[in-house]
Amino acid sequence: KKPKPLFILGNPKSGTTIIANLLSKATKQTLTSDIKNVIKYAPLKLDFNLLSFDEFIKQHKYEFSKEIIKEPFLSFYTEELIKSFPNAKFIWIVRNPHQNIRSILNRLKIPGNLKEINFNHFTELEKNPAWKLNLQSKMFGYISFNYIEAMAFRWNHAINIYQQHKDRIVLVKYEDFKLDKKKYIEDLALELGFSIQTDISNYVNIQYQPKGNAEIDLKKFFGAENYSNIEKLCKKNMEKLGY
Repeated sequence: KKPKPLFILGNPKSGTTIIANLLSKATKQTLTSDIKNVIKYAPLKLDFNLLSFDEFIKQHKYEFSKEIIKEPFLSFYTEELIKSFPNAKFIWIVRNPHQNIRSILNRLKIPGNLKEINFNHFTELEKNPAWKLNLQSKMFGYISFNYIEAMAFRWNHAINIYQQHKDRIVLVKYEDFKLDKKKYIEDLALELGFSIQTDISNYVNIQYQPKGNAEIDLKKFFGAENYSNIEKLCKKNMEKLGY
């Protein structure tokens, strides 16, 4: 009997990679951690309707055959995922928006305190064009000329999608996971109906992604205006999530 897949969703850089890897290790479930060959262009094609979702799944049968599938950009296709995989389980990972946005910018080596940016000036964006989607929000019908506003809007948009489907989804706060990673993952695995197969003590502090600087003074990093724009745009959802 084919196991029901578990989808791990959430904004990029909110902890999806480490949580997916630890869950997979603890439960010995097979894992797709990012749909590697598509990360460059598929989000662009899907976002601009050049590819249907069913077509996309067909093209990536192998990745979708795993027991745990972690791919942040699929968060924006939750409805399609639920239709295509009616028996699937879902986890949604959230992180405080200031830290989440800071982490994406650290990854892309982009400062947080500018008014606007030119995408062509940043090598990370040249290497992975799909990252550009994280810095603008046209495809959600929200035009913003400021990259920080666009990122705050995307954070919000992701949380709104979670809220619409929360009866189907287990919410994971990255901040709670960090307090006691091993216990958190084991409890989560049991809640999802898995059994613990491996002791993950030696894996909890592995760095799966390039490390950002979470200790930085966020107000300095963003500057007063960008910091308060994030606060303003995300306020409602931050309160709902207890931030």
